[in-house]
Amino acid sequence: MKIYLFHFFLITLLVHKISFSQQFKDSNINNLKQKVDSLINFGIKKKAFPGAQVYIFKRDSIHINKSYGYHTYDSITPVTNDHLFDLASLTKILASTITLMKLHELYDLDLNEPVSKWIPLLKRSNKKKHSLKKILSHNAGWIPYISHQNLIFNKKGNFRHNTLSFNKSNSFPGLVSDSLFVHRRYQKKIFKRIKKTKLLEGDEMVYSGMFYFFIPELVKQLSGKSLIEFLNYYFYKPMNLKRISYLPLKKFSRKEIVPTERDSLFRKRLVHGWVHDEAASLMGGVSGNAGLFANSESIAPLLQMLLQKGSYNGKQYLKPKTINTFVQRTFPKSSNPRGLGFDKPSLEDEQNRYPSDLVSNETFGHTGFTGTMTWVDPINNFFVILLTNRVYPNRNQKGLYTLNIRPQLLDYVVKY
Repeated sequence: MKIYLFHFFLITLLVHKISFSQQFKDSNINNLKQKVDSLINFGIKKKAFPGAQVYIFKRDSIHINKSYGYHTYDSITPVTNDHLFDLASLTKILASTITLMKLHELYDLDLNEPVSKWIPLLKRSNKKKHSLKKILSHNAGWIPYISHQNLIFNKKGNFRHNTLSFNKSNSFPGLVSDSLFVHRRYQKKIFKRIKKTKLLEGDEMVYSGMFYFFIPELVKQLSGKSLIEFLNYYFYKPMNLKRISYLPLKKFSRKEIVPTERDSLFRKRLVHGWVHDEAASLMGGVSGNAGLFANSESIAPLLQMLLQKGSYNGKQYLKPKTINTFVQRTFPKSSNPRGLGFDKPSLEDEQNRYPSDLVSNETFGHTGFTGTMTWVDPINNFFVILLTNRVYPNRNQKGLYTLNIRPQLLDYVVKY
């Protein structure tokens, strides 16, 4: 009888312990949800952005998958979980970098070889000796950007010859917006301008998106596939990612896409369904630096795959060694914190540590100009997706930064 009572006591104690543990876990998650709701709604109230999606995955579970606000401040179209945002520079990791990782595996792509080996245009340039390792860690001295949109007008304010046209034709096949078309050879002008740019002096890390314009050509050279075909074949289709795409208006209605900026200088209209980045738009909307649109649910499997050392739903998409090579600091003995294509935390002794004070040194991710962020922390076992259109109605909206929305969001996830 005593033994029976003792066993009953132990079972009862264990049940209460499990119940208490679950209650404690539920309480923490509810607390996180309240804090995130408050933070994002505060950002909307202060007009840091009109709408957002937040996706938080931690300890093998989805804890938040939620949309907030509206497409614009007129509060007509509410953001829902299936709506697509312009990812801006998240394209660099969710398209370009994962493609380079796969090319590295498939074709023994040597990260120390000069990229001019695969991009002949660079062979007779000041960039002919630059390796993928130097370029992807932003340590090659390439200038940050070229504002190509400022070079298409003549003195009278009209489009220069063989640049843009309001009429589609064989010479002007590429869509820039609803009624604007780019010349079929304009991409070559972009490549030549990049080739001729001067290099910055010194060995300091300078973020540059210039090389990413060559990614589609590099993919074609090695695989024979276009960038879109490559991504669909190796990642997007087998992972069943239904709402991630270049040129989204070919697949989705405009009402499913969140608009970005009221462009008063270049396209002179609301940019809605067309890539916000001007240079990427002049590439016809498909570039390695920008152009990808997605909802958070279609991004999440890619980040989960990276968090799980290349594995997702029982299939190995990338080797653990490949992921480790790309997400670690490329030059750990230098002041450059970057990985290969991936952003990394700033050094620990710096004040206002980027991207937050609490994430681990092993974290990696990227942010985008339109107000987007994806971040993975393998030590704390989570990833976070934040999609916003902070550039609406124009890029002067700085509330996302001044209100510290992204750092606070990451801190909340680490703490709970």
